[in-house]
Amino acid sequence: MENQPIHIFFFIALILLSSNCSALDNISAHQEIRDGKATLVSEGEMFELGFFSPGKSKKRYLGIWYKKISYGTVVWVANRNTPIADRSGMLKLSKQGNLVICSGDNPMVWSSNSTGNNSVVVAQILDTGNLVVWNKNKMIWQSFDYPGDTHLPGMKIGKDLVTGSQRFLTSWKSPDDPSIGEYTHIYDTNGYPQVLRLRGEILVGRLGPWNGLGFSGLPIEKENHIYSIKFVVNEKDIYATYELKSSVVQRIVVTWDGKSSILQWIERIKDWIVYANAEVDTCDRYSLCGPYGICSINKHPPCSCMDGFEPRNPKE
Repeated sequence: MENQPIHIFFFIALILLSSNCSALDNISAHQEIRDGKATLVSEGEMFELGFFSPGKSKKRYLGIWYKKISYGTVVWVANRNTPIADRSGMLKLSKQGNLVICSGDNPMVWSSNSTGNNSVVVAQILDTGNLVVWNKNKMIWQSFDYPGDTHLPGMKIGKDLVTGSQRFLTSWKSPDDPSIGEYTHIYDTNGYPQVLRLRGEILVGRLGPWNGLGFSGLPIEKENHIYSIKFVVNEKDIYATYELKSSVVQRIVVTWDGKSSILQWIERIKDWIVYANAEVDTCDRYSLCGPYGICSINKHPPCSCMDGFEPRNPKE
């Protein structure tokens, strides 16, 4: 009975240590994240990485979602087109810095195709929502280079002129299916840069071209206290990015049905609101009235011909 106080002391210390343990934000080489067993949580607990099933689907995906607010709102999916049928999924990091998703007897569901030159590699989820692979202090891969349907602050959307790689947004197929859907928002860099909105291969919208101050057809962005937008054109890159100036939380999303919106989290109501839409009115639809046509939102129907032209099909 003499050792009882010592035993109690170690038991209490163990409980205190366990309760103070925080979630990990990184894994090293040969460590793994198993479906249902563990997740990675960013240092400030803004984002979480793990396996999930979207909506009513039972298929499993590796993704990143908000944790501190709007829990479960997914901003990035790794294996979009290669879902896992059960809960046998596992994320591994090789000593070369390659992230690999495997499941059951499938050793390669998805891979980041990233390589380093030594075994000192770490995969880390940041408070920006970016999943980064570090080789010592050098970044060798990041999820921000492979956007899905969401543009987060700090993410570049555009073209790397050195490697030729494009960073663009693609919609989900449906709320229950994160595989690549019908809609794409991409920067056309042939000539003056412009933003194209495509449904499959059909052009349904366009912003621009860039005139040095802003995109033609849009008012020039004014200084505000919420966010700042930067558009960069140089010999290495053509891209757009934005940064938040305050504690607000925003994201830009291309929805499965083709809408493009800036969504802002309102803590008071615990929900997202539409801060701005890409399309302002019906006349923003690309080529609605055809060549030599004029669109006016004050008319019904909104289309008419320019002076000197007549409708090709009066009934339409």
